Amino acid sequence: MNEEYDTYESDDREHEASGMPLWSIALILIVVLALGYIVFDATKSETYFYTVDEALAVGTDLPGQKVRIKGIVEQGSVVGNPGELKREFRIAEKGLSIDVVYSRAMPDTFAEDMEVVVTGTVDKKMVLVAEEVLVKCPSRYEGEPPTAEEQSPRASLE
Repeated sequence: MNEEYDTYESDDREHEASGMPLWSIALILIVVLALGYIVFDATKSETYFYTVDEALAVGTDLPGQKVRIKGIVEQGSVVGNPGELKREFRIAEKGLSIDVVYSRAMPDTFAEDMEVVVTGTVDKKMVLVAEEVLVKCPSRYEGEPPTAEEQSPRASLE
């Protein structure tokens, strides 16, 4: 009986000496690789937000980057045929402008002299190839907020 106990005890010591089980090492390795991939993917898909003048100040580092640029659609710069999706236009700010090419349906409120935010990639010719065009809705930002009397005729009676 004593010999069995010694054998059991020696097996236990061998298990302790071998370290962690193989499955737990594999699990830790999978978790570390997954976290590494998430961090790598997050840094690769960064989108920088610029105004037109800030984007142009970046210079030769800008081509190839995915960016979001805010500016005003220049008067007379919108080019495109009715019934076709492709539009070319320029957005400007502080006297500087950048050309934009967009091949999808424009927002209904898109017009010249409107503030827009364009997301896309800048090519080697410094043209922003847009994936998305967002138009700032002027009705929400123009003028003073309505008074209580303007909002409800009953407010002026009270």
